[in-house]
Amino acid sequence: MSLSQAALLALIGTTYLGGFSRFTHGRFTPGFYKYQTDRAPDNESTRIIPFIDVTLATLLVFPRSRAVAAGFCTFFRCIGVGKRIKEGKSLVLDVALTIMTAYLTWSSIADT
Repeated sequence: MSLSQAALLALIGTTYLGGFSRFTHGRFTPGFYKYQTDRAPDNESTRIIPFIDVTLATLLVFPRSRAVAAGFCTFFRCIGVGKRIKEGKSLVLDVALTIMTAYLTWSSIADT
């Protein structure tokens, strides 16, 4: 398995998990839900997030839409990192996920 394949599987998995976790309000994924709500509280303004997550994860599955979907994931991750910097919170996991999504975007563009 190549690095880009591993990054793809990890991103698809975490993105679907994120959508599922938001849809169920963490009922089945309390640890991941806590991670999510630390970054974006579960309120009226975040109701669209699970729909975006599921849509992007589905678009990542298909090679023709992968680069665009990965680009959007990278964009949203960068916004999240900026928000974490502004709040003075831990960045380790967020930066790692951002690097992974940026690498996947780059490798998806290179593959087309």
